[in-house]
Amino acid sequence: MSMKRRTLLLGSSLALLGFGAAGYYWPRRWQYIVIHHSAGNYGDIAFLQKVHRERQASDPIDAIPYHYVIGNGNGLGMGEIASDWRQEYAIWGTHVSGRNTDRNFFGLGICLIGNFENYAVPEGQYQALLTLTRNLMARFDISPTAVTGHGHTPGEQTKCPGKNFPMERFKRDINGLS
Repeated sequence: MSMKRRTLLLGSSLALLGFGAAGYYWPRRWQYIVIHHSAGNYGDIAFLQKVHRERQASDPIDAIPYHYVIGNGNGLGMGEIASDWRQEYAIWGTHVSGRNTDRNFFGLGICLIGNFENYAVPEGQYQALLTLTRNLMARFDISPTAVTGHGHTPGEQTKCPGKNFPMERFKRDINGLS
């Protein structure tokens, strides 16, 4: 075998190994979960995509900023979990500020439709969030301490997911203490 052929085969093999390792790693890299509210009473995937295009027109990824959305019965069914291709292809999120790029790149964003500054999370929506969060924590080995509300994430300056989001209860529930 010639030296050029050996070099080509070795290089190709290493490249395939690298792509294979990346293919294994990429969808399994999640380390955080960040909880959000939409701050609006209506929402579905199409509506959130439209809002995202209007607010971040230069974003090269034409997808909602979150990996999962949980409905409140107004756009999506009560407790209905939906996502677009950001979740399907394990693409990083754009759900927290640039102060927390690790939470965007290594964190799953879950958005509940509703404004929890104004009212409480409906129980059906809360239970869907709890189930989804527990499943993601188990699937990706995410610690309860790595699950935060957007405004509870160090460096973030927002009220999201709202003053009426039951964060204390949620933390107890994901820890299995309720």
